[in-house]
Parts: sequence; C-alpha cells; structure tokens
Amino acid sequence: MKVRRKVSAKATAAMKEVLAWVSALIVIIPFLIVVFNSFKTAHESINMSLTLPNALHWENFREVWEVGNIPRSYMNSFIISAASVIFSILSASTCAYVISRHRTKINRAIYIFFALGLMFPVSMVTVVKITRLFGVYNTVWGVILIFTALILPLSVFLYYGFLDSIPKELDEAALVDGAGALRIFFQILFPVLKPVTVTVVTINFLNCWNDFIGPLYILPDPDKAVIVQQVYNFYGRFTANWNLVSVTILYAILPVVLVYLLGQKYIISGMISGAVKG
Repeated sequence: MKVRRKVSAKATAAMKEVLAWVSALIVIIPFLIVVFNSFKTAHESINMSLTLPNALHWENFREVWEVGNIPRSYMNSFIISAASVIFSILSASTCAYVISRHRTKINRAIYIFFALGLMFPVSMVTVVKITRLFGVYNTVWGVILIFTALILPLSVFLYYGFLDSIPKELDEAALVDGAGALRIFFQILFPVLKPVTVTVVTINFLNCWNDFIGPLYILPDPDKAVIVQQVYNFYGRFTANWNLVSVTILYAILPVVLVYLLGQKYIISGMISGAVKG
C-alpha cells in the first residue's frame, strides 16, 4: 500500500509539473513571438513566427516612438489610469468603511448592488450616450469617470472584506479619545489597509492601462489616444507592419510589468483577505 501511495504521489506531482510547464508556455510563447518580431524587418515579420531575427533592427523602436507619438500616449494613459485609481481608492475605501461598520439593511443593499457590478457586462452604447448627455464625450475626464465607475465594485468588495478583519474596538478606542469619523478612518484605519490598498492600486491600474474598448469609443481624438490604441497606427485593412505592431505592444506592456513587479507580493494577500468575508 505504501509503495502504491508513493507511486501515486509521484504521478500526481509529475502531472502537476507538466500542467505548470504547459501553462507557462501558453503565456511565454506569445510573448517571445512579440519580442522576436519587434527586431525584424517588415518582410521577416509577416508570418509572426517564433524565429530569431536575422539582425537586430533597433530602429524599429525609434520609428514607433516618433511616428506612434508614444510620449503623448504614455502621458494620456498615465493620467487616466492614475486619476481613476485615486478616485476609486478614496470612494471605495470610505464606502466600504461605512458599509462594514454600520450593518443596516440599506447598507447591506448597497453592498449587494456593488457585488452585482462584478457580474453584469457593460453596454458601451449606453456609456457613450451618457457621456454625450453630460458633455464629457471625447474628454479625458469622461474616460476617468467611466473607469472609476467600472473598477468600484471590485474595490469595494476587497476593502469590505479587509475591514471586516479589523476589530471595531480600534474605532471605539479612538472615539473615546475624541477622534471624529474622518480622523478615525484616515489616520488610524487607512494605514492598516496598506496591503489591500496596494492590491487595489495594482489591479485597477493594470485594468485601466490595458483597457482598449473604453478609450476607443469615448476618445475618438487621436491626440487623446492611450498607448494601447497606438497599435492601430501600424495596422491597416489590407496591410500591417507586424514588426512595428510588436514594438508598440512592448511599449504598452512595459509599465504594466513594472507595476506588477512592484505590487505582486501584496496581490495574493489582499485578494485573499478581501474574499474571506463579505
């Protein structure tokens, strides 16, 4: 029996290792294709194959940087993503604090409302009509407001779960010392929320930075285009410079990789703490 158990355990471990390698290759191979083709000529990159370039064409990066207006697109993406994250953190954390500390029927209904926002899709036709109605269509503020609304449900869900793990005695002790509601939250509780805050910042920043549909419908002005939209500069109806498209993709994912590397140690702990209760 012991021998069979050992054989079964080894077989299970081997299967897990194989699945891990397959999963890693599914992610790594497309990334390598993009990297290899970014250094090729337009003719070499037609098939987007997983082959090394005959020579390293660094001029592709310079051409995309100049023609694709990468600096302006970087600035647009950063402003939209950063502003959306800041607004979502302030609104989601305070909302979750009130809902968590005051368990009324109305607050419970509000929490369920936010939870439902995690499941229902977004109709871009309705979003465009609303932005036109409020006069924020084709404006950076319009996209910021839309992104803030879209990332609020997950943010409230995570903050709510984390706040449930903080004892209410901490609030009561500060209240006895004469602290008001705003002081209790921002000076006492908010510093304790650092793990989940970093998680919310990382996830929401990545979602905003990578979103293509929202800016495509709401920001038709080329000067206001975000970095992910610049891929279309080198992709047409009848032809495409896949080497330049690959370079644009690398420019777009570089900040994403940096943000993820900086916040990765908080993501798992923040997600778990936010999903345990609620």
